Amino acid sequence: MHRSLKLLFGLGLALAIVASTAPTHAGSPADTVKERRALMKNMGGHAKEIGGFLKKGMGTAADAAGHADAIAANADKIVALYPKGTGPDDNVGKTRAKAEIWTDRGKFEASAAELKTLAMNLASAARGGDKKAIGMAMGAMGKQGCGGCHQAFRAKKK
Repeated sequence: MHRSLKLLFGLGLALAIVASTAPTHAGSPADTVKERRALMKNMGGHAKEIGGFLKKGMGTAADAAGHADAIAANADKIVALYPKGTGPDDNVGKTRAKAEIWTDRGKFEASAAELKTLAMNLASAARGGDKKAIGMAMGAMGKQGCGGCHQAFRAKKK
C-alpha cells in the first residue's frame, strides 16, 4: 500500500475508534443536562420497583435482578453525562450538580464505579432469591451507591 494511503487508513481507523468511544449524548450542554436528568429519573424508577418488591411483594426476585442490572448499566453512562461546561455555573438549565464533580473528578468517577459494583451485587443477591439478602444489598446500594454520590456531588433542593 502506498505510504500516504497507509497514513489515511490509519487516521481513519483512529477517528473511528474515537467516535465509537465518545459519549452517547449529542447536542448542546443543556441537552446533556436533560439527558442526565432523564437517566437519573430512570434509575430512580428501577430502584422504586425493587423497593416495591421488598416492601409490598410486587413482582419477583427475577424482576428485581433485572432492575438492578439496568441500574448497573446506567451507572456506566453517568460520567460521560457530566462533561465540562454542564455545571451549575454554565447556564445550562436546571441542575443540582455540584462543582465538585469537575474539581474532584477522580472521586466522582470512583462513585459511579461504586454504584455499578453495588448494583451488580444487588442483582446477584436478587438472582439468589433470598429477600433478606436482597434487602441488605439494596440498602448498601442506596446508602453507599446512590447516597454516596448524591451527598458529595448533588446540591440540596432549594
